[in-house]
Amino acid sequence: MQYEGYGFVITRAARYISRIYNRHLAKNSLTVGQYGILLSIANSGPILLQDLADRLVIERSALLRTLKPLLDAGLIQSTADPAYKKRLLYQLADEGRRLIETASASVRSAETEIEDIFPRSTIQTMRDDLLAVANACRQEADSIV
Repeated sequence: MQYEGYGFVITRAARYISRIYNRHLAKNSLTVGQYGILLSIANSGPILLQDLADRLVIERSALLRTLKPLLDAGLIQSTADPAYKKRLLYQLADEGRRLIETASASVRSAETEIEDIFPRSTIQTMRDDLLAVANACRQEADSIV
């Protein structure tokens, strides 16, 4: 068997896990990516687009494409930054808060399915290890700015 690099294996595993989340979140009309954005905005409060992109480790243009349906649905809203009127701050709308609460049951359901496939201790260890990698990426991005 040919060697598969870290990125290929991690990406393939992430796609598989994302499919599970997406199937469960479909009843909330959300994807796992959209849910992650809503949750990130909920945890940060009003945030600049670039700061949100850095936090999520996603290109600004890709983030903007994902934000558009959330804005159109009234789940998030943008307002002028009081410090610099030409910049927009994104924040969760009340409907977005309600949807996060409702969708959290779908997320728990997806995680139960994942734990049925993989031993809970294994998946939790993988999550913790990948969280360390994700946090290191965020810190590296923060140090570049």
